[in-house]
Amino acid sequence: MQRWVLGGAALLVLASAAAFAVQRAPEPTPPLPATPSAAVSPAPPALPEAERLEFREFFEPGAGLLLTPKLRALSGKRVRLVGFMAQLELPPRGAFYLVPRPVHCDESGGGTADLPLESVLVLSTSSAGQAVPFLAGALEVTGLLEVGNQPDSEGRVSAFRLRLDAERPSPQPAATPPDVSSG
Repeated sequence: MQRWVLGGAALLVLASAAAFAVQRAPEPTPPLPATPSAAVSPAPPALPEAERLEFREFFEPGAGLLLTPKLRALSGKRVRLVGFMAQLELPPRGAFYLVPRPVHCDESGGGTADLPLESVLVLSTSSAGQAVPFLAGALEVTGLLEVGNQPDSEGRVSAFRLRLDAERPSPQPAATPPDVSSG
């Protein structure tokens, strides 16, 4: 199974590239001069560790749609989520829906009503206003989780959103396969 790890800048790369290659190792940076007058800029602050979240951890078991304490606690925090890009006839601009299993939806008449309840709208500032091309296979996304109903610029309401981190320049293979047996 082919999987990709996406950061905010990756969606822009995906929108303009036809082939998806594994990210190359970064070019080595030349050493700083050994003179005492050399200015060294501080490294940007490290992002907090992302908590792994699984789709089966969104709702409490049972007939009601009660959010789990874990999901509520992770709202506003950095999370890592593995799932599949929903294939939509009319996908949102600058975003895509991540779902627990492969899904293809025809939105005519029903909008996004055929998406699973735990679908997450994944937003990328680097791809704002652009169509994000469909990627088959499992995806791992990392970013800030938002919980609560909110309409997007196209009028679609999402209960869960994930704002992608902007630190990764291109897709990378993910290390762990998703658990598609639940959901």
